[in-house]
Amino acid sequence: MNKRIIILLLTILPCIASAQKGRHFEFDYFVLELGFCNSFNGAPSARCDHKYYKGGEGLVHLNQVETLGYTPGFNVGLQFHHDCKNDNVGFITGLMVHSWGNSYKYETPQKDIKLTEWNKMLSLGVPLYIKLSDELYNRQAYFYFGTQVDFNLNVTTTQKANGTKLSTKDYNDARSKITVPVIVGFNFTIINFRIGMTPMAMFDKDYVITLGGGQEALPYKDINNMTFFANFAFTIPLSQWTVKRSYFLSRIF
Repeated sequence: MNKRIIILLLTILPCIASAQKGRHFEFDYFVLELGFCNSFNGAPSARCDHKYYKGGEGLVHLNQVETLGYTPGFNVGLQFHHDCKNDNVGFITGLMVHSWGNSYKYETPQKDIKLTEWNKMLSLGVPLYIKLSDELYNRQAYFYFGTQVDFNLNVTTTQKANGTKLSTKDYNDARSKITVPVIVGFNFTIINFRIGMTPMAMFDKDYVITLGGGQEALPYKDINNMTFFANFAFTIPLSQWTVKRSYFLSRIF
């Protein structure tokens, strides 16, 4: 799914640039963003009673490991920028496809088996930012803040035990359908950096599973609510701002 979305975005970019040829770009223009999403999370808030490892001697209960989780991802999007005529305040919206997540570590009581679990979410986000600068368009240097309404499309869970991959499964029935992070960032020419926090769990904490013997459990009841992230990206204005900085593009547009 994520590959098809990225290919679609990249396919329509030449059409957007061509359609805007000859327009005045200073106040309204599109920006392509390509980057990396780095997610961080804490350990579950309480002992998980449903985590087991199936080995040669049957099921062995796993204990959680108190550690900081890290999950790499990506972000690709098309933003629409509207700058006020004073060139000091502007607004950003658009569409952003990004992969983010969290990870947890567990181990057996004897500490001979160490299991890592990654939960990766694919989301379609709508950014809603305010940007501030003493000169927005020509410098493309500005601070911005706001939120992004993320519609969560797909989540997969991958487990590895002592470095060996066990399984990858999707748990879409358990995912939170929408998350809304809080974001602050800075853009300088084509370099963009932002940090943020999602104060909502990526899974439904009331989701129920059935264990052996007909017992029920809430597997996500104690997961950490907050996911922090730091994003690094390249932002390319699809306007004369970029064309003027490239001899090759100036010959085309």
